[in-house]
Amino acid sequence: MRFTLFVGAFLLWLPAKALAFGAIGHQQICSLAYQLVKPATQQQIDALLAIGPEQQFARGCVWPDEMRSEAAYQFTAPHHYLNVPRQQQQVKPTDCAAKGCLLSAIQHYGALLKQGGQTRQRAEALLFYSHFIADLHQPLHVSYADDLGGGKTALYYFGQPWNLHSVWDSEMLKSLGYPEHPQLAVNKLAQLQPATVRRWQSGQPLVWAQQSLDQTRRIYRDYKPGMLFSQPELDRDGPVIEQRLLQAAVRLAWQLDQLLQPATGN
Repeated sequence: MRFTLFVGAFLLWLPAKALAFGAIGHQQICSLAYQLVKPATQQQIDALLAIGPEQQFARGCVWPDEMRSEAAYQFTAPHHYLNVPRQQQQVKPTDCAAKGCLLSAIQHYGALLKQGGQTRQRAEALLFYSHFIADLHQPLHVSYADDLGGGKTALYYFGQPWNLHSVWDSEMLKSLGYPEHPQLAVNKLAQLQPATVRRWQSGQPLVWAQQSLDQTRRIYRDYKPGMLFSQPELDRDGPVIEQRLLQAAVRLAWQLDQLLQPATGN
């Protein structure tokens, strides 16, 4: 993976409408990951995008959210999250429901990517896999069914009524300036110590899900329905969501470099 990032090149490559609110996290993660992967992996990504539903990687990483309500893709709806019992402290493979979850979806689409070949199915697998790696790093996508991952927990975000899930999905990133200044993520990534990057390039989805659950448990200890979320809370939790975004980008690039290795002849 390459960690010499060029802010100008990144901003030119990022599609103009890529920073639509609500999708900022997915687009940032995939844009960063694209810059991090090896040139050969970029070529593989570009080839798949050319035959897929979206021709730009950042834009394509939002596509799974847009399609989940379509009849042909409704089966993917449970794959965007992982529910665990309220009192459970450790994520288990058995937490995955019969209809699937984040962990099973990542495994499935990763296997499709590894098979090789230029097919529409594999092009869609690239977008689903990348989207779900990002979802896995948003803490409240590893959460509790009875609260819809924080969707039922009401609060006031800088005086406006919101819910806990939306605050972690997009509102904090908006408050931190990511829609207007996409170079923020590039700069933060460039500031990472090599040892930190190497540490993040380890483990597996089950481990990363545990990291999200650890944060979710902390979030629910700190938050109460109807609470006020203002600058002190943003100062506390903003760095958490930023770190999860960067971890997702580093790990997605790391995985894509392995899954999209070009076929070699004998």
